[in-house]
Amino acid sequence: MGGDGRRDLVATGVLWVILTALGEWAVLGTNMLPTLASRQGEEVDGAFRLLMIYSVPVMAFVLAVLFYSVIRWRVEGRPGEDGPPLADHRGFSRTWFFVSVGLAALLFIHPGVTGLLALARDAEEEPDLVVELTGVQWHWDVNFPEHGVTLENPPELVLPVGSTIRFDLTSTDVIHAFWVPAFRLKQDAIPGQTNSVTITPLETGSYEEDDAFRLQCAELCGTGHARMFLPVRVVDEAEFGEWLAGAGMGPMEGMEGMDMGDEGDGMGMGDEGDGMKMGDEG
Repeated sequence: MGGDGRRDLVATGVLWVILTALGEWAVLGTNMLPTLASRQGEEVDGAFRLLMIYSVPVMAFVLAVLFYSVIRWRVEGRPGEDGPPLADHRGFSRTWFFVSVGLAALLFIHPGVTGLLALARDAEEEPDLVVELTGVQWHWDVNFPEHGVTLENPPELVLPVGSTIRFDLTSTDVIHAFWVPAFRLKQDAIPGQTNSVTITPLETGSYEEDDAFRLQCAELCGTGHARMFLPVRVVDEAEFGEWLAGAGMGPMEGMEGMDMGDEGDGMGMGDEGDGMKMGDEG
């Protein structure tokens, strides 16, 4: 390698180090994620941050080579001929291959396998509370089987903080999906079968204060999909008990939730969900 080649290599390496340092500073110093309010979400966020940390040097290397090449060897106007051929450097190619394979294997083991095992251990725990959720175009029905409380299209879902909760999910029509941004995990609700996801809320909060506390359908399920969400409120055990005791009485009874009902904004779905309703005339 001649003097120019060494200078190019050193300059590219310096640029790589600078871009890597800037990228890691941005990843470690910036919280790009929504509110975190569950134990399982801590595992997910940890995996995401680790993947970002691993990916920054790789991306920085590609950008460093690209930027330096554009600056160093750019020509004015349209080239009149092809540039000289570049010979492969076997040592570099082999190093790049083994580093890539090693990094992929590391990611597969951690956080891949280790993260899945951690979530599986949580799912095997005996739950403190079971909540049955049924997706219906376009709302959620909620049942607390251990307490004999069933809520059709409720205005909110209230959960106790610090309790291990197993959500049993199904659907009456098409595939829907359970997703609370503050809890992180997603699970499909499929007609004719029951899927489960276990969540342990660690922080109190409500949709009114933070829109990450909402049960959002995360599977395209029809024209009302975007509005198929249910506000979530996480409270202490005493307040949850009071809410549950009065859930089938008083103002809770017959209240509309987030469905596309008759009182919508003129673009809602009719009672049977069979088409668009344009105002009073339909």
